[in-house]
Amino acid sequence: MRALVYTEPGVLEILDVPEPGEGRDSVVLSVALAGIGGSEVLALRDPGARTLPLIMGHGVVGTDPGGRRVAVNPLSGCDACRFCREDDRQRCASWRMLGVHHDGGFAERVVVPRAALVSIPDDLAWEQAVFIEPFANAVRAWARGGGGPSDRVAVVGAGSLGLGCVAIAAEAGVRTLGCAEPAAARRAAAKSLGATRTGAALNGTFDLVFDTVGSRHSRREAIEHTAPGGRVVHLGFADAEPGFDPVAFTRAEHILIGSFVYDRAQFLRAITLARRADPNWVTGFGLDQAPQALESFARGDYGLVKAAVRP
Repeated sequence: MRALVYTEPGVLEILDVPEPGEGRDSVVLSVALAGIGGSEVLALRDPGARTLPLIMGHGVVGTDPGGRRVAVNPLSGCDACRFCREDDRQRCASWRMLGVHHDGGFAERVVVPRAALVSIPDDLAWEQAVFIEPFANAVRAWARGGGGPSDRVAVVGAGSLGLGCVAIAAEAGVRTLGCAEPAAARRAAAKSLGATRTGAALNGTFDLVFDTVGSRHSRREAIEHTAPGGRVVHLGFADAEPGFDPVAFTRAEHILIGSFVYDRAQFLRAITLARRADPNWVTGFGLDQAPQALESFARGDYGLVKAAVRP
């Protein structure tokens, strides 16, 4: 089969690779769409935990051998530790992610554990279903932040993670909902999901701010626009440098919260939330065009709302 293979830092190649084999506890999925997210774009600069060569792609939707439409929960753990038993596999010391620790969905087919498959409704478009995985991150972030309808909420970044944060805050009845995003198309998407104020930068002060970018600039912006005693939830990984003044942070008694992926219930909750996404937001790229798309994003071109590989 054909696959987009990350062969060495900064290099993506379309290759013919062996068909994945089905096991006793795994199935081969035919990929309909695999979302291109920030983690894949950042990986071009620094593979991080990835061992190359690798097929990336963790936000996968497709059909199983029986023709069932499914989304893939890409997270797994050891299934033996306390965190796994409590369905907090992202805290497991042996957590693993599809497309990071083993081959993912930037291919015509991918092998996944049977337990990772989640059925999706027939009336949910593939272009909506591809938002399930990033929106699941937002479901967890909302729970971690302890948000409620009386909070003044802001979101930094309107990629898939940010749009999910906007969607769940709006669904919760938040009336003051800001979103900072330099790309006009993404600002428009955030507004359609319920953002009450949008702009290239945040304007105002908020009780709860979600940083979905994770750069030094976005961290500083998020904290500077958080009210004294307010909460800041970090989801992004763009930069390892903090970028903010810890003295000012301490004096303001801000509360800094980390949020990483999701549990199974949050992944399931995201299926309903994904209905709020507009299918027209998704631009699908065939395998031949996908390298150029990823490289364009790596250069900072985020004009598209959502990009996905369509093998």
